Amino acid sequence: SGLKSLHAIELEIACDDTEPFKPAPNKYNCEVEKERLTKILRFGTDQPLPRPKLPPVVYKPRLDRFDEILAEIDERRSFLAEMESLGRGPQYKLKIETEISQYIREMEVIDRKRNAALEEAKAKESAVDDV
Repeated sequence: SGLKSLHAIELEIACDDTEPFKPAPNKYNCEVEKERLTKILRFGTDQPLPRPKLPPVVYKPRLDRFDEILAEIDERRSFLAEMESLGRGPQYKLKIETEISQYIREMEVIDRKRNAALEEAKAKESAVDDV
């Protein structure tokens, strides 16, 4: 006779003065948990990832246009020599020589501008010295 009768159960409930069970307030935030699980799937962890270190920025001094032109002329001459060694010199010779002569003209213009600026600076300096 391990079973209680309905009347015995009702009497037990009526005489019980303890508080009924109330679960603790739920602190579960569904959106936060979704974000956490997404991070675990994407990165393998929900811990914050270390910030990548940026490589140091190295500033190269800009070459003077005159020096750039000299480098271009050397490059064209070495290309022409390479083509001549391969037996294709006549095919490229006229084009390369034309490019080189254009570069030389550009260098002459730069040289004239520099000389004019130098003469102007010398004239100003001598005018200051005369006063």
